[in-house]
Amino acid sequence: MSVVGGTVGFRMADDHPACDGHFPGFPVVPGAVLLDEILSRLESALAIDLCDRRLAVAKFPAPLAPGAEVSLDYRLDERGAVRFSLSRDGRTIASGTLDLR
Repeated sequence: MSVVGGTVGFRMADDHPACDGHFPGFPVVPGAVLLDEILSRLESALAIDLCDRRLAVAKFPAPLAPGAEVSLDYRLDERGAVRFSLSRDGRTIASGTLDLR
C-alpha cells in the first residue's frame, strides 16, 4: 500500500444544536462534534467505512467557534493508520490517529 493523503476544507455549522449553551457567551464546537465531522470527511475522502475502527489518539489543543472555516489534512500510511489534523488559520484545532487495522 502506498501513502495516501490530502486536504479537505469545509465550514463548521454555526447552528449545530450541540453548540447551543456550550459555552454561554463564548460558543465552541464540542470535541465529539469535531470528531464526527472529521470521521465523516475521512470516510468520504478515503472511500472506507470507519464505524468499526479504533481512534488511537485524539487531541484538541485549541477551541473552535461555530461557523468557522477549517482545513482537514490527512495521511493514510503504509501501516494502516490515518493521521489527521484539523486547523484554522494555521492553528491546530484537533489532531489524531485512526487505526484501520
